[in-house]
Amino acid sequence: MKKKLILLTLFMGGLTFAASAQSAADRASIKNTFGIGPRVGYYNSADADDGSFYGGLQARLRLGAFVGIEGAVEYRSKQEYGIGDYTMDTSSIPVTASLMLFAPISEQFAPYAVGGLGAYYTRYNFSNEAEGLGLEDDNEFHMGYHVGLGFEIPLSSNVALNADYRYLFMNPDRNEESLEDTDFSGNVISAGLMFYF
Repeated sequence: MKKKLILLTLFMGGLTFAASAQSAADRASIKNTFGIGPRVGYYNSADADDGSFYGGLQARLRLGAFVGIEGAVEYRSKQEYGIGDYTMDTSSIPVTASLMLFAPISEQFAPYAVGGLGAYYTRYNFSNEAEGLGLEDDNEFHMGYHVGLGFEIPLSSNVALNADYRYLFMNPDRNEESLEDTDFSGNVISAGLMFYF
């Protein structure tokens, strides 16, 4: 838990420093409606032994000052689960769509609430000990949904930083009885750099 708090504090401090490096005169609210850019983050599910960092691409369509739509695709690398006498690694490619409700407090700061759905292509890789139990590597598509809070800080009329926290609700329907109680839901912290056109 300490490690997560330290990472979150450093992460938020870095974003604040980057935003404050721009003078107020140079900043302006986002005036264009469509943007695309890279996203990085950290995901840790409830039952995983450790979290994992990930990268991806996000696109946002602003439908005025208060409403936005986001689409994103990411690659989440290995996350390990200890299950009984064996281990399982998962990696996934989520494709998500979200509705965003902005509260534009000022031209330099716009917090938002976010919620949406995602399709998750997930690969399961079992340790050698699991083979004796009849468990084999597998992959599947399943659905999940998320809710969260975040903020966007314009650096110019066309560029903005954003960061948010989302809680991901996801519990794949697996056939193996040994995975029935494994919780894949968890915490997602992400940051992005948007280029609006």
